[in-house]
Amino acid sequence: MLAALAVAGATWHSAASMPERRSYFASGEIRGRIYVAGGMVGASGKYVTNLDAFDPARDRWARLPSMPGDARAAASTVLGGKLWVLGGQTPRGVTRTVRVYEPRARRWSTAPPLPAPRYNAAAAALDGKLWIVGGIAGVAPTRSVFVYDPRTRRWSRGPSLPQALHTEGLVAYDGALWSVGGFDTAGDAVRSVWILDPHGTRWRAGKRLPRPLAMVGATAAAGSVFAVSENTFTRFAGGSWSLGPPLDVPRHALGLFAADGRLWAIGGCVVPELADSRVVESLRFRP
Repeated sequence: MLAALAVAGATWHSAASMPERRSYFASGEIRGRIYVAGGMVGASGKYVTNLDAFDPARDRWARLPSMPGDARAAASTVLGGKLWVLGGQTPRGVTRTVRVYEPRARRWSTAPPLPAPRYNAAAAALDGKLWIVGGIAGVAPTRSVFVYDPRTRRWSRGPSLPQALHTEGLVAYDGALWSVGGFDTAGDAVRSVWILDPHGTRWRAGKRLPRPLAMVGATAAAGSVFAVSENTFTRFAGGSWSLGPPLDVPRHALGLFAADGRLWAIGGCVVPELADSRVVESLRFRP
């Protein structure tokens, strides 16, 4: 039997809602603030270019300079104190564009484009480099991994995933990359966890998830990996996964972050209604 996830209070609480409802957005946490850029409003198909920042300590959102172009289902991560938005879908098709937001300057810029167009991929920063893993290449999931070195401003190929995946979570944890869940080539959510040392040549299998997960929000904090999608919330710590309290508003394609001693589940697509949401929920946890 799975152990219950150790959380203080074991209850998700509502926080200040996003200024507008959306899912499949780019997001990242920088110096205690959570940034949300781009995405879509699923019911209308409308692209969103707004950039908003959430201050967990004040439970307050602020509007920032909009992203200079459309992108939904883009990969995103934080590297060098900046938010990186990689690829994604646009009204003109899938893009290779890489956009970078610098909070101190309140300015967007571009970086060298991806080696190939991607959407529904996952990204993380590790060992001073940016990694983008899996996603959709053309019409099918891919095993490909691209690595960007900001010192040389060049992309290279990384070790391919053992299986083609998209909408997985990707986090840097315990000095390695962890790919968590995702959809496979059959369109099924998986329980797979794949782990790559940044200097390694192949991924190894990690402990499988307690339930299949895709369109995952994931983060690493307090010596743990947290992952959430729809009615499943799980934590890896001490060598095993445990289940915790489900979201009050089940959602997928959401953001999950740790800040101010809490987890924050932001936006996403509500199930079973399949309507995008402004909902923000928080959960206090302990190591």
